[in-house]
Amino acid sequence: MRRIVVGVVAAAVSASAAGPALAANQTVGVGDVFFAPPRVAVMPGESVTWNNPGSPGTNAPHNVRFEDGSFTSHPQATFGPWTATRTFTTDGVFRYFCEVHVGQGMSGVVYVNAAGIPPPLAALTVSPHPAQVGQAVSFNGAGSSASQGSIVKHEWDLDGNGSFETDTGATATASRSYPAAQTLTTKLRVTDNRGASDETTRPLRIHAAPSASFTVSPNAASTGQVVSFNGGASSDPDGSISKYEWDLDGNGSFETDTFTTPTTSRSYSSPGALTVKLRVTDGDGATGETTRALQLNHYPLPPPLTPAQPPLTTPLQPGPRPGLGPRPGKCSKLKGKRRAACIRKRCRKLKGAKRRACVKKVTRRQGR
Repeated sequence: MRRIVVGVVAAAVSASAAGPALAANQTVGVGDVFFAPPRVAVMPGESVTWNNPGSPGTNAPHNVRFEDGSFTSHPQATFGPWTATRTFTTDGVFRYFCEVHVGQGMSGVVYVNAAGIPPPLAALTVSPHPAQVGQAVSFNGAGSSASQGSIVKHEWDLDGNGSFETDTGATATASRSYPAAQTLTTKLRVTDNRGASDETTRPLRIHAAPSASFTVSPNAASTGQVVSFNGGASSDPDGSISKYEWDLDGNGSFETDTFTTPTTSRSYSSPGALTVKLRVTDGDGATGETTRALQLNHYPLPPPLTPAQPPLTTPLQPGPRPGLGPRPGKCSKLKGKRRAACIRKRCRKLKGAKRRACVKKVTRRQGR
């Protein structure tokens, strides 16, 4: 709760529960957490009286404190009943509040001018709020009002730079879009036919929409096979994804909601081609969508082919038996000189000491 210490107590104050209130041009009722009416106007030399009819146990303690420190009804908030009166001598706008309930909006304003008439009251609505980048935003000041006469001018600060760059005259509406994400304060100033004016502000947040992205694995898939969908690559440039919704059967509706989980899976019983879709929603309620094609086959796909083992470049050859020379092989089926010639021919394939040993053995065998 905001507390403002005020050290000046006006002399023209009556806080008596029994005595009558001073003569006043305007009277403001003190409710539980409000002043009624919250806006009054008087001419210089006139007064305003605040009347708290409550009693201890039936209402909360209240007081009246002016923001400029020029007046306070009670140094401390007090239970009713009580009245307090202030006389105004100069033109101006005087804002006040109840010290105990200022955090609940218990405040008011006194306008002092030669006409004794409050200025117009500016009211502004902004829609949508928040809005997306590039989206048209509508500003409506039709709720503004003039105490007497009519509002003849509406001026707008739509870019939040503090100046009223747009004047729509008696037209109470305006609109514009914004090319980039930002947070700004928009403002409306209304002027009545007497030249009195009032201003009000509204915050506006412009945000970017999220981007949806997902993968499908495997693709193509066979009937009965589990297909996995992963939307983890989705992103929001100025926030986070709060919901993932899926159209997995390709009928155009998002029948599966995984909330903040970016993954899901399912299998399919029928072959064919379909389009699956993901819709993501960010914390501002903005959405983004994307699609992927999925092919389903009736039978499982065959395993990928593996390359064949390459043939040996050099065939294996039988070698000589140690100490016996080359294997006789088919020579063993021959006799006499033909057998010796066959074995000798095989000795030619040897070299050095092995060849000489082979020939010697062949010759010995031939002599037998």
